[in-house]
Amino acid sequence: MSTEKAEQIPEGGGFPELTPLGKRVEMLRIERGLSKQRLARDAGTSRQQLWRVMTGKSELTSSLCHRLAEVLQVDSRQLRDGRPSGSAGPVAETAQPAPATRAPFDLATYVADSALLLRTLATLPTGTPGARLKRELLNCVEDVARESEVRLPGSFFELRGSVINGEV
Repeated sequence: MSTEKAEQIPEGGGFPELTPLGKRVEMLRIERGLSKQRLARDAGTSRQQLWRVMTGKSELTSSLCHRLAEVLQVDSRQLRDGRPSGSAGPVAETAQPAPATRAPFDLATYVADSALLLRTLATLPTGTPGARLKRELLNCVEDVARESEVRLPGSFFELRGSVINGEV
């Protein structure tokens, strides 16, 4: 039995808000088909520490950033700042490029195909905790789309309505 529920639900109820970094990590984790436990293990940290970083309760160290970027197959600048690796920015890092063996994640294609979103939602638990997770995932998708200036199709909002109504 997982202890994740106890660490995610604060005393006031609900789920803590993910930081922009946390939203990027969560989207990449889901797209790569990794569990939180697997991502944490492969990055050399605990699931609890990863959650603290994603919710802003702990700082993302440079070494953890590089390990997460390697596991998620992205450039560390893209993970930390949400910028593609070719973008200029104030942080000068020597990051390894993502391996060429995997196509980059394309959010526009992902949200345009409601079957992909449905498959992702189907991997989440049922009941009240699952409904919360599904809403949070869709919120993350919407936030990342807004940050990336990706237009969400009407089917995304129809799917959101189905999740809110408990149909998915």
